[in-house]
Amino acid sequence: MDIIGIMDTNKEKIRRFTSGKFSFNDYLSVSSYFRNEENNEVLKQSMESEWNETDNTNNNQERLSQILDNLHSQINMISSQKANVFQIFYQAFSKVAVVLIIPALITIAVLSYLAIHSPERAESWAEIHSPVGSRTKFQLPDGTQGWLNGGSSIKYPINFIKHRNVEISGEAWFDVVHLKSEEFWVITPYFDVKVLGTQFNVIAYNDETTAEIILERGKVVVFGKDQELKEELTPDQQLIYNKSTKKIIKTSIDSKDYSSWKDGLLIFKNVPMSELARRLERRYNTEIILHGDSLKSSIFRATFQDENLDEICKMLSTVAPIKYKIQKRIKQPDNTFAKGKVEMWLKSDINLK
Repeated sequence: MDIIGIMDTNKEKIRRFTSGKFSFNDYLSVSSYFRNEENNEVLKQSMESEWNETDNTNNNQERLSQILDNLHSQINMISSQKANVFQIFYQAFSKVAVVLIIPALITIAVLSYLAIHSPERAESWAEIHSPVGSRTKFQLPDGTQGWLNGGSSIKYPINFIKHRNVEISGEAWFDVVHLKSEEFWVITPYFDVKVLGTQFNVIAYNDETTAEIILERGKVVVFGKDQELKEELTPDQQLIYNKSTKKIIKTSIDSKDYSSWKDGLLIFKNVPMSELARRLERRYNTEIILHGDSLKSSIFRATFQDENLDEICKMLSTVAPIKYKIQKRIKQPDNTFAKGKVEMWLKSDINLK
């Protein structure tokens, strides 16, 4: 259906919008007409026709003033409420204390809905948080989809289609839509990633000593902040950036082992216990203390799905001579619980003492 047909079938939505009594679906329909510059001439003709259908009296000027006042009131109200609504959404989600998959699509729609009227929208940013111990699915305005791991966030400009830049903290998996006209960039505090249509995983937690890129499909180019680093990755390659030395290591891996967290799986294929513990810490928001270099370098092969941390520790102790102790989480004054802690030893190391 062309724009004229759409306008004819949606006049009632436009009337509700101008009166201020419109639903969210009304808003999506009407705003879609006005965001497309190609519709400007048809919209102008339609509004002129609508105006000419009214009585040709002095009340027209009064009616126009009322409409303008309503529009100004809506803009001011939305602008003042925007920050509060963002805060309400974040507080509601951040109270989830169990491992859940939290779809972020509704959040994105509301952020876009509230921000579209803002005169400063070109400089405005939307931000999505994934609470600790959860996984959060997101979809960006260009159709790019992805997942945030626990304790991670993604930030992107409201005017995203013209500026496809996202900033992340923590861990995120992306399935990027390829657009010839606009490049896609992932910005981290340690490096920037230029992306072609592709699937990849980025790890950039502030409290870890390294940051990583794992490429599943397509191609990415990694640029260092100091302009000295420029590395191109091909599928099933991993780049590890050491924050203190600013050195990189690029290796060939099975990328599915590192991105399986988004599907609720943790896959370990011949990895040292130090790596296994690090990934369990992210998943379960728990500090894992490994006693002894022998334990840290011990090699494991395992797959976990939906097990809790206690069950995983029991499984590990059945396949290796491991002793572990899980410290009870302490309730804090604000009614939240402190980060969990697990200690592990090799039984042979204990016997030597």
